[in-house]
Amino acid sequence: MSTDRVDKAWQRKGLKDYSTEAIIGTLGHYGVQVQEADFRQLAEKKYPSGIAQEWLASWKGTGQFAPFPFAAAGELWRRWLADRLAPYELSESLAQLMGALGALLQGGNQGAVAPAFERMNAVRQRVPVNDKGEPEPGFMQEALRVFDERAARAFDDLAEMLAKAGHNEAADSFADLEEFLLPDRRGVSKPIIRASRGERDAALEDLQKVAGDGSRTPLSRVLAVDALLHLGANDKVAAVGRPLLEEAERIQDWHMALDITARLEHAYKQLGEKTALAALAQDRARIEKAHDEAHPNHKRQHQHQH
Repeated sequence: MSTDRVDKAWQRKGLKDYSTEAIIGTLGHYGVQVQEADFRQLAEKKYPSGIAQEWLASWKGTGQFAPFPFAAAGELWRRWLADRLAPYELSESLAQLMGALGALLQGGNQGAVAPAFERMNAVRQRVPVNDKGEPEPGFMQEALRVFDERAARAFDDLAEMLAKAGHNEAADSFADLEEFLLPDRRGVSKPIIRASRGERDAALEDLQKVAGDGSRTPLSRVLAVDALLHLGANDKVAAVGRPLLEEAERIQDWHMALDITARLEHAYKQLGEKTALAALAQDRARIEKAHDEAHPNHKRQHQHQH
């Protein structure tokens, strides 16, 4: 085992200037024995945070060294697996891009936007994908984990805000990125941009198609309904929601059924459809009963939120 070790200044300085031997030595000193071959084997199934989580089972470091496995896993990945994109590289480039676009919306310099998109697009080319060309879910989960709820809301709103502010090229590019990173939003993010430009009818039609497409994931279809609600198209929500609810019941997808019920309730209230609301209340009771029987220990959280 290496006797070289990282000193307490690592949290301030980062690990890039420490030798690989010092990083390995510090891991070993606090209970984690690792060599490059071991790390590569772990990296076949996990990304840096997942590797660090595994190390924590035997980690003895406390105080300033308590979080060391996470930094070490990220740094060793950068050194030993330089040909493979690390999730934190996507996190960093996305945060930089969002910062540049946020500044643009506040009247800042446009000069930072193009380089930020270039960096993001270079990273995008290296994102590991499945056989459908969609980002590997474990990779994306780790990459997006660092964003708090406020940042997530900013991400959700950014393309539409850019479009409304007249930054059309940036809006299109960001919506395209959003639909790539989160495939469930494919065909959902871009129509919202179209609607903000006055192409409302075409946008609503696109969203209705996604909501009614049985080949799409339940989440994707619910997101399309949410987009219709967001655009104030309550009549369209009522039109697509009822058959979607019946389909969800038929295939016994009680979570989708509850999600759609909540959205239909909102739409019917906005439309003043008292008869439909009364019928929906009976539907909800039946679906909740079926859900609770199928998932006895599962707390229900299926409200529509604005």
